[in-house]
Amino acid sequence: MVGSGIFLSSSHEGRGSLPYCPLHRYLPPPWRETNLGHRKSASPDLRKMFRPGRENHQTEPREVSASNAVKLSNKLKATLKKKYQSPPGGETEHPFYIHCDLQYPPGESGEVNQHEYIQIKPTFRKTHQWRCSPLSLYFDSELDDERVRIALTKGVSGIGKTSQVRMIILNWAEGKVNQECPLIFPLPFRELNLLKERLSLIELLYKFFPELKEPGISNLENFRVGFILDGLDEFRRPLDFKNSPIVTDLTEPSSVPALLTNLINGNLLPFAAHIWITSRPEAVHHIPLQYINEVTEIEGFTDSQKEEFFRRAIIHTDQANAIIHHLKYSKSFYVLCQIPIICSISASVLVRQTWLSGKEYDPGALTPMYTDLLALLQTRDQNTQKMAIKLGELAFKQLVKGNTVFYEEDLRECNINCDEGSEFAKVSIPIFREDIGLQQKKIYYFGHTTIQDFFAAMWFNRSCNSLDENLRNAVDMALQSKNGKLDLFLRFLLSISQSFIQSIAEAGYNSSETLTETVEYIKKKVMENPASPRTLNLLNCLTELGDSSLEIDGVSFLKTGIPPDAKYPRAHWSDLAAVLVASESGPIAMLGLEVKKRGDKELLRMLPVIKASQTATLSYHKLTEKSCECLASALTSKVSNLKTLDLSFNTLMDSGVQLLVAGLAKPHCQLEGLKLSGCRVKQDGFAALAKALKSNPSHLLELDLSGNEPGESGVFYLVDGLKVVNCKLQILKLSNCKLGLELSRALAVLLIDNPRHLRELDVSMNDLGDRGVELLMDILKSTQIYKLELYCCQLTEKCCENMFRCLVNIPSLRELNLSNNNLKDEGVKMLCNAFGLPACQLEKLK
Repeated sequence: MVGSGIFLSSSHEGRGSLPYCPLHRYLPPPWRETNLGHRKSASPDLRKMFRPGRENHQTEPREVSASNAVKLSNKLKATLKKKYQSPPGGETEHPFYIHCDLQYPPGESGEVNQHEYIQIKPTFRKTHQWRCSPLSLYFDSELDDERVRIALTKGVSGIGKTSQVRMIILNWAEGKVNQECPLIFPLPFRELNLLKERLSLIELLYKFFPELKEPGISNLENFRVGFILDGLDEFRRPLDFKNSPIVTDLTEPSSVPALLTNLINGNLLPFAAHIWITSRPEAVHHIPLQYINEVTEIEGFTDSQKEEFFRRAIIHTDQANAIIHHLKYSKSFYVLCQIPIICSISASVLVRQTWLSGKEYDPGALTPMYTDLLALLQTRDQNTQKMAIKLGELAFKQLVKGNTVFYEEDLRECNINCDEGSEFAKVSIPIFREDIGLQQKKIYYFGHTTIQDFFAAMWFNRSCNSLDENLRNAVDMALQSKNGKLDLFLRFLLSISQSFIQSIAEAGYNSSETLTETVEYIKKKVMENPASPRTLNLLNCLTELGDSSLEIDGVSFLKTGIPPDAKYPRAHWSDLAAVLVASESGPIAMLGLEVKKRGDKELLRMLPVIKASQTATLSYHKLTEKSCECLASALTSKVSNLKTLDLSFNTLMDSGVQLLVAGLAKPHCQLEGLKLSGCRVKQDGFAALAKALKSNPSHLLELDLSGNEPGESGVFYLVDGLKVVNCKLQILKLSNCKLGLELSRALAVLLIDNPRHLRELDVSMNDLGDRGVELLMDILKSTQIYKLELYCCQLTEKCCENMFRCLVNIPSLRELNLSNNNLKDEGVKMLCNAFGLPACQLEKLK
């Protein structure tokens, strides 16, 4: 895990640590040990400027090419330093910098079909942590065969992608890092939108960097050249990798999309170019994965980074502490503060409103917070309300088109004068911003995409006459929208409409019918297609409207297996239940699946629910080995939440267990509890389980194998798997396994080799006899055993003397079950003598 980050307005902090950049990831070993952030600028090694293997293809002397590269590099650095030293988006103060986490996800799953806001949830960070030097970039002449040509960094809006890019460019321009690369060209997609004419790649670079016309760009193929393409989601033209004309000549004119596709697929500068692309998740699929060598993801602030942010952004310590304390108790806000820009907006509003009201301010949700933010701006500028209406129209029209950056023609379409937009941007930086782009053309955007959704909803609510029809139309629009781009707009609209309904109700008008009709309409749409990607958002919409009846029905179906409403088929209720459990914020994330009398076929239908559950209780479900392969896939799924799996009293047998434990052996499996009581498992099944435990021993904490028949060989196989050093098993149940003294011997071997972790042992209903218990007790003295079950173990009073010594010598033992043994009065009296001794800590004796 390496750093990414976000700019934050502050006048009392300098830039912090350097962020990670995917460019030049592979550097020689000495660089990997160096703190690049404090490395003094040095003259670059001219040999390293050249791409390896090109010496014999030079069209001009190497010294001339190198000299030209140095001139180009110096001019480019001067230009970029001047541009990127100024804070972005109209901010007037120099930013400070906080790292976000940059993750290397295991793979891509294709198109995103939910609004990115819906995907923001508490982060458990299971992803592998990648540790390397903060600014290790791609190029290295010694490791050219391993080079990464194209990397893509994804992250939701406001997470810090562009801020990271700015820091990377500025640090390179200041000579702090990556001087082996003479040329790095940042080409933001929002500025590429401004180029309509046909250009060659060289001409395109001159458009962005006219200063480079003298000495001139030539022989780029001979050098290491970096391209940073920031904001793929902001590009308004399609990238057609199948039908774009082939361009291989740097001087051949073509359209901008064609130049980009040929640069990415390697027709242009196939060996010299190294490309870093940033994007929101919804646009990642625009580039075929076959061209991407490495994918990273910025996941936003951790909880500790949220606190760090507020302490650095809010000068007064007491006020910062109060706001942090408040946010922790506001779950939805605290989760959303993973996004740095939301932290910034929240801090501004919370501080201001707390100061105005003189007490703790609780907006409760984004809608009232943005409403209050707009109200604060109105106190500064009387034209804010009029401008907000115009911006609402702009926000809605561009939201429908999928645009998040706007140009002068977009503003004019909504009767917004560009000077008007510029003036408003100056006084409302958190809401609306202006940048100067290519050829001094103005680019506008909202402070965050959720603000655009809010303004769009505000305008849409105002523009329609019938509230009921308005809400129905909005629901239909959201259902038809691609990638969930209108999901959050709909939730804002319902929240705003709710406030409107309350206001007219307070004025004495009846508004309950409209609200009821909207609720019923949304519930109908959910049940028509509960497997739709839109379902979760519609359930959240029902929550906005104060109705949780559909969620309650879904929970009821999970508990009973009976559809609450026969109007909809059973399959639809199963799909709804899966959505509810899959939602980490849902009300049944901890629910075990206790529905009885289901077979293999029904289990397949409920597999998504099982993956999303933390506890799956599938005992007495009439399952066979046919279900085990699917359950193994659930154990190894990277999105699985499953911690406890109870398959007791199903006819799995050895063949089923062998399939199941194939999943348990995988390193991705995080299962902590496995119950296989009464599953007709014998020697081969125990051997397979032991092999899996050796492969992945560290997660399993509870294992119940009661009621099976492993035989002497099987139990020794199991012990062989449990005695590995990393095994941390705390609860082991082997009752009624038709074992005798051999069980005690096997457990003695286990506890000698691994005595530290076991807390609960159940060997009831096995014929241990006095000799077996004596052997076991001698070993238990060196453990931390808490609970011991010896019910019906063929014990007599002869074992009680040894048991007495154990009660005194095992201070950790709190519960002991000796029921249904032939101890007689003499044996019980001997045990009772231990209770008066300080060393005996036993609390429960049966």
